[in-house]
Amino acid sequence: MAEATVRAHDRGLVAVLLCVLALVAAALVFDAREVAAGAPTGTVEIDLKQRLQDVELRRENAELIVVDAAGRSVRGDEWLEQLASAQETQRGAGVLYVLFNITKPAGFLWVAIGFLGQAAFTFRMLLQWWASEKAGRSVIPIAFWYGSLAGGVLLLVYFVWRKDVVGVIGQSTGVFVYARNIMLVRRGALPAG
Repeated sequence: MAEATVRAHDRGLVAVLLCVLALVAAALVFDAREVAAGAPTGTVEIDLKQRLQDVELRRENAELIVVDAAGRSVRGDEWLEQLASAQETQRGAGVLYVLFNITKPAGFLWVAIGFLGQAAFTFRMLLQWWASEKAGRSVIPIAFWYGSLAGGVLLLVYFVWRKDVVGVIGQSTGVFVYARNIMLVRRGALPAG
């Protein structure tokens, strides 16, 4: 009976990891739609959050053309106008837009996801510290791993949205480690703290 419960729990964690992948994909799709929706009718808006390697510069008839990873292209002067407009909009929207480096209200949702992920990581460390002090030795309660998994998932989604490869690699590997440790604790292979 206990083994069946553990296997069902493992399937639940696999489902959670699949949901993580779905959230990452949704973050990418949402971001692409947000960029496309922001373009005025009849114009092409380049995603200004792209890394330099994702933007190609071409010369056509002595004119500079900017092409993004999606293959959308605009003249260099139009791209600079979009950049200037985005900076002006950001500065005009207030100090929080500048501080969080966002240009649209939906950016606050993404920043909140990042802060929630960081809060989960902080809470899990405080929880582990408290459990160790209470036990008089170093222990890792299972809640530490659940907090790690929750924080890792939220930060992974946030870093995908930010297009931060260091954060994505760090959190994507961590999510699997946290999930695996939960599985091991549930199977009795590790002390639960």
